[in-house]
Amino acid sequence: MEKQFDKIPEHLKPKDKGTDTLFKNGLMEKFTRTHISVPVTMHLIIVGYVSYLALQQFSILTFIPIFAAGVLFWTFSEYWVHRYVYHVHTEKKWLLKIQHMGHGIHHQYPKDPTRLAMPPLPALILISAFYSLFYGIFWLIGNANLAIIFFPGFLLGYVGYISFHYLQHVLKPPKFGPVNRLWKFHALHHYKYPETKAFGVTTKLWDIVFGTLPEEKV
Repeated sequence: MEKQFDKIPEHLKPKDKGTDTLFKNGLMEKFTRTHISVPVTMHLIIVGYVSYLALQQFSILTFIPIFAAGVLFWTFSEYWVHRYVYHVHTEKKWLLKIQHMGHGIHHQYPKDPTRLAMPPLPALILISAFYSLFYGIFWLIGNANLAIIFFPGFLLGYVGYISFHYLQHVLKPPKFGPVNRLWKFHALHHYKYPETKAFGVTTKLWDIVFGTLPEEKV
């Protein structure tokens, strides 16, 4: 098994058990951890409420394709952030700190269930920023109100991601073929190719598009 870790940088080598702290301050440390049910419930409530508001303004025929585009854009964002923020090579101390706090500690302790999703407070800040971004983009293309459809689709994609990612780390791979392969695909990222391959979690789509699909058959 150790040969499996030979090329993995020391700061990304996974440990079978344990955890570590990000802050010495106990209160701040609590804000870095969460039970998966908390962000999932919070985000689903937001998805449901914003979707309800969107359907008061737009027809279902307008809602469905834009909502679906939001979900698809999440999968691209999942891949892009994972590859080009969390695993990009850098000498910049501020980015190294972001990498460690946002993702590196998860690679070190992949079985720590309290760090498999972003806690509510930073999550609310980030999704507010994303909504503002989407609003600005749709304003530029002529209808800012379309952001109210795109945003819950994007957020539902995120809920799917954190739920699926959590299950990948706490349960054994299911027998159902396509899901089983995604489970093993993610394990390859953690235990063999953390810096170069298998950046998608909920789908292999963008790894196929950008050439980062592992050669192993899973």
